[in-house]
Amino acid sequence: AYQSPVQQPEQGSANDLKVTAAEEKDSYEIYSILLRTELPSQWNITGWAIKQETQTFPHDGTITFSGCFQPPKDQASIYRPLIDDYVAKNRRLSVLERKFDLPQYALVGPADLKAIEQRSRVADGFPFNASVIFHVSAVGFNRDGTRALVYVGHHCGSLCGGGGYHFLVKK
Repeated sequence: AYQSPVQQPEQGSANDLKVTAAEEKDSYEIYSILLRTELPSQWNITGWAIKQETQTFPHDGTITFSGCFQPPKDQASIYRPLIDDYVAKNRRLSVLERKFDLPQYALVGPADLKAIEQRSRVADGFPFNASVIFHVSAVGFNRDGTRALVYVGHHCGSLCGGGGYHFLVKK
């Protein structure tokens, strides 16, 4: 299993993580695709309030992968670099930029996040219902950038929320 230290991840910029321009472009494309499908269509999401700092799961800074993340031995050379890159990039928090391909969204900083989480109605300054806060991890890539691993989740109050890891293949 992979596990980072129990300490909280440090905040950093994309430059600290040595993210290439191609990885950054692909990351925002991945985020945009997955955020559109994070919640069922019945929720009628027309705008996204996205936590400005990356966040993985669990949220306490540990990155632990159980048996479902252990690739079979014959596929370890394919998935191990991808998992290693994901773990390394998520040891530090990254600040997201306005590069999402979504019709309407806001990046929510720590001060706004507290205010929004305390309300279940439309937040001041946000033109859409911001009672659902979305969050994304940094994206891990394999060496040639053809496979990706990312966590996308949401919090919608009290015990409402969810999320999951996504393995993707670039075609």
